[in-house]
Amino acid sequence: MRYWIIPFLVLIPLLVMYFSGVKWTQELVCPSVNWELGIVENLQILLLIIILVICVMAVFRKKNRIEKVIFTFLSVFALFVLLEEIDYGAHFLRYFKGRSDTLFRDLTGKANVHNLGNNARLFKRSIYPLMLVLFIITPLFIHKFKNPVFKYLFPNKWIVVTAIITIFSYAVPRLLVDFNILEDGGFGVNIGEFSEIMVYYIFFLYLYEVIFEKELQLNSRRE
Repeated sequence: MRYWIIPFLVLIPLLVMYFSGVKWTQELVCPSVNWELGIVENLQILLLIIILVICVMAVFRKKNRIEKVIFTFLSVFALFVLLEEIDYGAHFLRYFKGRSDTLFRDLTGKANVHNLGNNARLFKRSIYPLMLVLFIITPLFIHKFKNPVFKYLFPNKWIVVTAIITIFSYAVPRLLVDFNILEDGGFGVNIGEFSEIMVYYIFFLYLYEVIFEKELQLNSRRE
């Protein structure tokens, strides 16, 4: 259910609302005052908060010292991505106080790190190959590996379905807009925001597996 039903239950209503042409539903998904305050952006933030929480939980749950170090790093990285997603609080400041003078903006002149130089493109070039290997290639061959470490690290084969949905969550809105099949609901060049939900969700699924489901399997091998 979590690999495909939940994504469909979230994405389909959001896309229908976004492309409906009904102003109030479009405003919920992508507010004209600031699209970063809409449902799509806030779902991304919620997923990042959940990822951060479970990574912190893993630091205390895991017994292996290397695992603790890895999840400590992942906790810090998740916090960094969360702060990037909210522009270090800038878009909330813009809405509630009418200004966006965060410390990060004062120091760099930009809202976040991924808007500095060519960083956004570099981030995407690094994350997409990782997702291809981790969520499409390795699950299909997990049965060939006997090493318990590989079995621990490689995700459930059903995550391939989630990966395919992630691809479609980018391609479908993009094609609908680019070919003028349906009128854009407000994201414009940021139409890829729908796929960001799925990117965060698929990493959540993977981390949930490793933290809460595979730990027992590893422990049982040690006992």
